[in-house]
Amino acid sequence: MTITTLTATPRLGRLTHGEGPLWDPTQGVLNYVDINGHRIHRYWPESDREQVVNIGREVCDIHHTSSGRLLVAVREGVALGDLESGLSTIAAPLADSPDIRTNDGNVDPAGRYYIGTMAYDFGPGRAVLYRLEDGVCLPVLEGLTISNGIDWAPDGRMFFIDSPTGLVECFDYDLASGDFSNRRSFAEIDADLGIPDGMTIDRDGGVWVAVFGGGQVRRYTPDGELDMIVEVPGARKVTACAFGGSDFGDLYITTSLVDLTAAELREQPDAGRLHQVRPGCFGKPATPYPDEP
Repeated sequence: MTITTLTATPRLGRLTHGEGPLWDPTQGVLNYVDINGHRIHRYWPESDREQVVNIGREVCDIHHTSSGRLLVAVREGVALGDLESGLSTIAAPLADSPDIRTNDGNVDPAGRYYIGTMAYDFGPGRAVLYRLEDGVCLPVLEGLTISNGIDWAPDGRMFFIDSPTGLVECFDYDLASGDFSNRRSFAEIDADLGIPDGMTIDRDGGVWVAVFGGGQVRRYTPDGELDMIVEVPGARKVTACAFGGSDFGDLYITTSLVDLTAAELREQPDAGRLHQVRPGCFGKPATPYPDEP
């Protein structure tokens, strides 16, 4: 198979550890976070305007809701609210585990919110994937190390990444119940390149994987064949990706500069910046979290 190679363009200024990009089509805004910087970023590309709010604590994932509020993963759990009146924690499974934080998350097509975790020391087996149900985070996948990208394909499969395994895995998913089964490998990232991090799936079922340490995003066909590479020059620690824009044809990519030395920062002048490319593929709207009565 011929592999197409594209190059992303840096768009906005530096973050410490950018993560969690997600397009809100109702407001035409890209929401994303700076975990270590404790900031929520909201970017309106039509007007090239950005809002940045420091919430005073680690913020690891962000999702829009049916009421227009924000569902936010903070260090110890999940909070709900807005940037004007503030956020209120609604579930805190890590309240008694200060050495563990939340990480990547997503909402399934039925409106269930999943949020993964990781230990600060990357301890094997200490991470969990939770599902938020009735204000409680229920463990649904345990024994993980860095619970990362999660998304659902048009054919109903659930895709998931536990980064140190180097694998993108998939499951059969029962949308009615939220149960998943038949865990199997879909694609593997060579350890010499980096590790898989965040992920998004386009409307044709293509799986886009951010390669942390590899300076790129890779697209795999629904059958698991690599068919496109988006290079992110000047930034090796690529963390996540999401489609946005009025036609969902813009791929937005977040990056990190955490733990880079002074020499590495000089070699990676665009580390920590938001990047963008139009790959000729199109994304699908994310399901809002249903927070209305």
